[in-house]
Amino acid sequence: MNRKQRRAAAKLGGHAVSPPTTASGASNISELLARAVRHHQAGQLAEAEGCYRNILAIDENHFHGLHLFGVLAQQVGRSDLAEQLIRKAIALNDSVSRSTRTVARRDLADAHSNFSIVLMSLGRPVEALGAIQRSIELEETDNTKLLFVQCLQSSNSVSQDIDVRDNLARALSEPWGRPIDLARFAANLIKRHGKTGEYIRRFTSHATATRTQPDIIPTAELSEICDDPLLRSLLEATFIFDIELERYLTAVRNSMLLMAIGNTEPEEGNQNLLRFFCALSRQCFINEYIFACSDEEKKLVERLQALLAHALDRNESFSELRLLAIAAYVPLGSLYAANLLTRRRWSNSVAQVVAAHLQEAEQERRISASLPCLTAIDGRVSLAVQRQYEENPYPRWVKASPVGLITTIYAHLREQFPNVDLRNLQNAKATEILIAGCGTGQHSIETARRFKGARVFAIDLSRASLCYAKRKTQELGLKNIEYAQADILQLGGIGRTFDVIEASGVLHHLSDPMAGWRVLLSMLRPGGIMRLGLYSRLARRELDAARAFIAQRGCGSSAEEIRRCRQELASFGEDMAVARVLDWGDFFSISACRDLLFHVQEHQISLWEIEDFLRQNELRFLGFILPNDVRGKFRSRFPSDTTSADLALWHIFETENPATFRGMYQFWVQKAE
Repeated sequence: MNRKQRRAAAKLGGHAVSPPTTASGASNISELLARAVRHHQAGQLAEAEGCYRNILAIDENHFHGLHLFGVLAQQVGRSDLAEQLIRKAIALNDSVSRSTRTVARRDLADAHSNFSIVLMSLGRPVEALGAIQRSIELEETDNTKLLFVQCLQSSNSVSQDIDVRDNLARALSEPWGRPIDLARFAANLIKRHGKTGEYIRRFTSHATATRTQPDIIPTAELSEICDDPLLRSLLEATFIFDIELERYLTAVRNSMLLMAIGNTEPEEGNQNLLRFFCALSRQCFINEYIFACSDEEKKLVERLQALLAHALDRNESFSELRLLAIAAYVPLGSLYAANLLTRRRWSNSVAQVVAAHLQEAEQERRISASLPCLTAIDGRVSLAVQRQYEENPYPRWVKASPVGLITTIYAHLREQFPNVDLRNLQNAKATEILIAGCGTGQHSIETARRFKGARVFAIDLSRASLCYAKRKTQELGLKNIEYAQADILQLGGIGRTFDVIEASGVLHHLSDPMAGWRVLLSMLRPGGIMRLGLYSRLARRELDAARAFIAQRGCGSSAEEIRRCRQELASFGEDMAVARVLDWGDFFSISACRDLLFHVQEHQISLWEIEDFLRQNELRFLGFILPNDVRGKFRSRFPSDTTSADLALWHIFETENPATFRGMYQFWVQKAE
């Protein structure tokens, strides 16, 4: 039961309920419900269950008794029972008119939300999506929007009976979660449905990965795809996780370039096409120009650049289409007299493209002068890793995800781990959180926004990444994050300690990951909590063939070499091991692909090594951070492990399901008092 659900549950005693047979029965139900809620909020689940059962013994159709008992059943891993209870509660009210419904609209929306969580844990994401769509129809909240994103993350496709396009476009553009989490689903939906899908399928059936000249998309076709709001939202929000869609958009970009060379402006009134070209240019900037580029295209772009320089020198007008075509191939900041572009009047959509290229970079340059450097950065590995992320800050992201329910770090962890002693966090006036290896700030910002009373200290080797992070932090008006440049291996000397430390995705890039982990432990207060992210050796075997190919070809890590190598990797057939790399989201931007396949330093680890470190350092393993459906599968496989914290069993599970930790091992541990 999350904080919002507890608040809602606390009010239920005064709500109208299904009519019991007698007045004394109604009074008894009200008292039982209030008592059940108190027990539930206090984590006294057995006592709460007894009260819910007594309520249903009096009135078997009592909505709140069914719903909240279902929530409790889900909490303790009894998903089958949870499904029965919440399904019945919904069925009693969802089909009746508002005038005859016995519960408030908000309560019914909450029931659908919780039902979607149950269905996700049972491995039925399509049904879960239907439930969360219904919840959103009844009442939109940040929580229901986040659940919508989670459902789509676990779904490869949906029934045509469920129309998600409008909500998905909004989820990408507003956004409702991290847009990157929706990219693959959105690409699949675009390819499979509608007019745009027809064009992409036809293009794919005729195109070949080894062609020497880029394809051209007819103007009539461009006019139709520009009216697809989902495609436009995807282009503006995050990079594309689909090689077929990437190839189609590469052809669209070439067509835009040819229109610009011919000075063929969109027909008057067809602003959708210009806006679509803006979205495509933004996409190319976001993915750092990872699309294939022919020699002929390079020559045409150089020609446009010369025309732009001439226009700027003479203060002459310049076509917006031509500017967008240039921006789709090279960053505007690299151009001659680029600062003059910000002084010109552009249409709103084009002005946003110019701002992303020039104004944001200028903001980061100003920020750099104010960032403190806490430690020396030396050592061969530290310097090499620093250089990589100075050249390619990672990850690149556009919009901050909503955080859902605002809570405390204590309440968040208590909900996840009800049997863990968290007194130190509970009694802290302000929770001190260290984010070690914060990169471009996406996670540190989400942490600072979600946990009230939290003071976040975020460090990284890369100054460019920190400037990106601080710019985003300033855009959101956050005051509770402090940024500094530092090397984790030397961080112990700064004389600070923390209640919570998070190091997700950084230790495996150190010269000695375990040494870095020990440094961070020395800064964690007794009883403190740590979140770690480490690469799984088993999960990353999928990358071995691609890395062997790269080594054999002697590919370097420049943007041009990465771009060329990607095209070769993408040309292999699906049945070849090398092609597995196309299933990894990090394959689809320059910085991410460099991080995935061209990293200067990467360690991989096994669960046995993690267990050894935990034992040697007297750390308590609390649990993995995983989707509900994976947790449900583990509980079904090992029902005796009620806490899902036995690493020996997780090793068996991962061996049977090697992609479980494809991202990383993400988990929480606690330091001894």
